[in-house]
Amino acid sequence: MTAAHPAQALEAAGLARPVADSSFDRIARLVQRQLGVPTALVTIVLPDAQVYPGALGLPDPFQATRRTTLTEPLCGTTISMGRPLVVEDLRADPVLSRTATVTELGMGAYAGFPIFDRNGIPVGTVCALDSEPHPWSSTDLATLADLAASCTAELRLRLERQRAHRIQKVAVHATRRTRLLLELTERFAGATTLEETVEAMRASAAGIGTMWAGMALLDPSGTALTLVEREGTYPHLARHWPLTHPAVAAATRTRRPAFFRDGAAVLRAMPTFAPWVDESMGAMAFLPLVTDDRLLGLVALLWRGPHDHDDENRRTAAALATSVTQALARVRVLDERHRVATTLQAAMLTDLPAVPHLELASTYASATRTDKVGGDWYDAVVLDARSCVLMIGDVTGHDMQAAARMGQLRSMLRTLVWCQAGPPAELLHELDHANIGLGLAASGTALVARLDCTDDDGCRLTWSTAGHPRPVVVRADGRVQELAGRPDLMLGFAPSTRRTDHTADLAHGDTLVLYTDGLVESRTVDYAVRADELYRALQDLASCSTADLPRRLVERLVHGEQRDDVAVLAARVR
Repeated sequence: MTAAHPAQALEAAGLARPVADSSFDRIARLVQRQLGVPTALVTIVLPDAQVYPGALGLPDPFQATRRTTLTEPLCGTTISMGRPLVVEDLRADPVLSRTATVTELGMGAYAGFPIFDRNGIPVGTVCALDSEPHPWSSTDLATLADLAASCTAELRLRLERQRAHRIQKVAVHATRRTRLLLELTERFAGATTLEETVEAMRASAAGIGTMWAGMALLDPSGTALTLVEREGTYPHLARHWPLTHPAVAAATRTRRPAFFRDGAAVLRAMPTFAPWVDESMGAMAFLPLVTDDRLLGLVALLWRGPHDHDDENRRTAAALATSVTQALARVRVLDERHRVATTLQAAMLTDLPAVPHLELASTYASATRTDKVGGDWYDAVVLDARSCVLMIGDVTGHDMQAAARMGQLRSMLRTLVWCQAGPPAELLHELDHANIGLGLAASGTALVARLDCTDDDGCRLTWSTAGHPRPVVVRADGRVQELAGRPDLMLGFAPSTRRTDHTADLAHGDTLVLYTDGLVESRTVDYAVRADELYRALQDLASCSTADLPRRLVERLVHGEQRDDVAVLAARVR
């Protein structure tokens, strides 16, 4: 430990101030009373001065100021020795007679004992002084030794109290910082969109005391920043900032955070901010958002009043910038995945063909917390001028893997429909055999419906389901009917299972509705209740055009966060 450390600890504990201290004044009185001397002191020796928290009998002005800057004081000599210094006649000593204790304070005798800090380093003294020579008895010295020990105990107690306070303060800061970092992590962990990232940024900035936070992102050209949100505080703030603009050039060029105590400091450093900043404004910070040495944008923070940015504040701001940067990078990855997924889904869900006797329409809505693809699908294959096959299914899963399995299963069924003239039950039987035999082993549900139409009698419907919801028919007069027929076992478990065909007649104006279970299933509402909601919705939408029916049906029945994919396929007899 260097010499500077004890003084810093004494100053932090309030022991380096030139003020009277009741505890140490009491010890000085005991010294004066027990030893019968005119002057008694408790001194703290600093690098450039002595202070007297306990003092009686000092000449003016030292008794009032409780401070001296004597050169080579005897208390300093006592400390440097690390042991008591006892002199009966200072003037008789050729060396000590020239010290400031004699020449300036007028003392003739001195007895001083060192007092120690918690590390055993002498930092002061308890001393008795007399203006005349004074023979110090063994009782005098024993008393001084005891009082010095009491001073040491009191000084150590105060230093320990200050140390405990400092440790507590560090712990509080660490706890606060840990809590803040945890809050940052929690807020940004769920951010999957730019809007959610901005909201998390604003909430986190408010948590560190700011009154406003804004984010500007680099535009696609890489030449300017565009303000993402500008809620409330600065409606006149420019939305676009070229990187060459002096107001942002420094932060974006150096890519280092810039902190300013108040508006005046901002204007001194960046006078071009004058249109938006005045000297009365509070503290500000500008945090570049950088990942892989690539600039993404800038976060600006504003405090209500002047604010000194200590190391803790700067580290917290840096953590905020890091969280924002990571969230933005995650949003970009998710956006790219969504674009790829949407392209994949669109390629798998081809446009419906034109059918002479039918109006066909469909819709697909992905679950909101997935890659926007899943295992739900639909298809239609025209066999000839009067016959077509409609298909709909749901492969287990809501991700890219489910979409890939769905694409293979759908392609196999599409091929079977085109190459074989068998009824729907036979097609599903062959599909399940191929599913297992070719190693795909996809599990899920499927429904195959064949429509054979005539000019006069409408259409004959033949359908079979592998665990899929049964078809619903909206009659031309508005009645809604779920077709009778028990679903067979779903795909992927027992390919040899027997499958059954069911039949129904569709008249002109009747609409066949096929859907996946995401349309009606709910974790909080009974399936029967949701089925009734479906029938009521179809009754209300009976007069809706075929092209709009699937979309409006989904809008009517699916609300809030969508947990499952939904596909709807509708066919109306012309």
